[in-house]
Parts: sequence; structure tokens; C-alpha cells
Amino acid sequence: MPGKTIISEIMTKDLFTVQIDDKVLLADEIMKNQKVKHVPVLEGKKLVGIISDRGLKEYTLKQLYSFEDPLPASARNRIIDFQSIMDKDIRVIYPEDGVLKAVEIMLKKKAGCLPVVDWSKNLVGMLTHTDVLLYLHRKLIELTGTDR
Repeated sequence: MPGKTIISEIMTKDLFTVQIDDKVLLADEIMKNQKVKHVPVLEGKKLVGIISDRGLKEYTLKQLYSFEDPLPASARNRIIDFQSIMDKDIRVIYPEDGVLKAVEIMLKKKAGCLPVVDWSKNLVGMLTHTDVLLYLHRKLIELTGTDR
């Protein structure tokens, strides 16, 4: 029986990130230009949150329909000033965790991705639905001997 596959073998390592004091617009531009749905927010190398495309859209809509205050130039503001767009209650996994553990967490939390951190909470990768599907696709080809 082959050994278990660990997260570091299938995670995305080349990440697009923002710093907590970067502009909100930068996160939006990264999502559009790089076609990603989640952008990790760092303070130095430490993960402090994730901005999702959904969170950014919800924030934008709230600003559009808020009649109490004039529409702020939110795209020029720092993420730290608008932390409501950032999910700070995030579940992380470690590079040596198994794929099954990650899938169970993703299903239970209905998470589209899981940040992968080292023991010092430094971001080292990201595991997305796509990473898991690519892994499963490879395993199915190995099991069946075909890609159809």
C-alpha cells in the first residue's frame, strides 16, 4: 500500500498575496488579473486573513447601497482600514497533513481553499478545490489506467 499523499505534494506554492496595509484595489486587481478567488492577507510573512472574491463583491455592494454615507474611495484605502472584507476566522492546515484531512475540513467548513502554514504560522502554500480535483484526477487515471 503506497504512503499517504501529503498537502505539500499537491498544494499551490506560487501565491499571490497582499499585505495588511496594501490597498483594497490591489486584492481586486490580483483576483481579476490572475483569475484567483482567494487572496491571502499577510502581516510580514504571517497569515492574518483571506480576502475572497465573494467578500470583496459583498463589500462593494454594501458600499453602493449605503445611503447614509457618501461612497468612499474604498479602492484607495488600505485593507487594514476595511478588515470587514477579510475573513479572519480561517482554518489552516500544515504541509505534512494528509489530503483526506484537508478534504474533510473543506467539506465540513464549506471552504473553497485552505491556507497551508508552517508551525510559525508563516504562509507556505494554499490548497484549493482545483488542487484537490487535479489530485483526484491523477489518482483515477492511475486506478483505471485511462483518462476517460
